[in-house]
Amino acid sequence: MGGRGFATAGLLILVGLVCIATAKRLEGERRMIAKLRELRDPNSTGAVPLDGLSVVERDTLERLREAGVIRMDRTQGYINPEALRTFRGKRIRFALTGVLFASALVVLIALFVLRR
Repeated sequence: MGGRGFATAGLLILVGLVCIATAKRLEGERRMIAKLRELRDPNSTGAVPLDGLSVVERDTLERLREAGVIRMDRTQGYINPEALRTFRGKRIRFALTGVLFASALVVLIALFVLRR
């Protein structure tokens, strides 16, 4: 009997940790986009200097580049406004789908525990 309770707690903790990790990633991307807009040079063509970014910020920037939101050369980045709108929509759908999936998984785990 004790193994089932331990497994249930483990599964619920795992669901919570995945939700926290996903929320942290989405928040990091949101903050990076806001920071890039803040750093954008108003006198140039919208270029963003990339010199003072930390390792974590560069990792987030690389994910945004892979998503097509940012174009980069060696020292500057450029925000693609059309791709940013599409990215935001996809990110919102991803977050909502994740919330629904996690909620359904928690309900299924709870029903499984209560039936036994």
